[in-house]
Amino acid sequence: MSTVRGVRIEFGRLIGIALSAAALAACDAGDVGREVRDTVDVRTIEIKLRALTSDACHSDPASRQPWQCEKYVTQLANAANTIEAAADTGFPQLNGPGRRMTSAVAAYRDAGCAQQNTADNGECVAALEKLADAVTDARQALGS
Repeated sequence: MSTVRGVRIEFGRLIGIALSAAALAACDAGDVGREVRDTVDVRTIEIKLRALTSDACHSDPASRQPWQCEKYVTQLANAANTIEAAADTGFPQLNGPGRRMTSAVAAYRDAGCAQQNTADNGECVAALEKLADAVTDARQALGS
């Protein structure tokens, strides 16, 4: 079973682009796929990314304890989903940065970086640096 939703993207002068997004079903696991909001507002993505680049977790991740960046990572995990949806619906230049953001978030979480007693801070800092690079690339792709 697959579901289809209409997606409208607002950019600049609110250019609407409608496209369908299909969610695939996995065997015995129900519907699989990323949730896409009814509207992906690229200007909102730009604002969010600009705000998050002012965070020390972005600009100097080695200066922070990895667990102190959990909120930053969570916010970027949510932004990555929106960025990937925008890439699928008219902004293909966001595809690479969106996937790299998702991958870096997974690396941070898989390494247990949200724990105060993280065994390998180096792995966490590397994940945060990859996340920062992907955020910077997404901003550049949007021209902001």
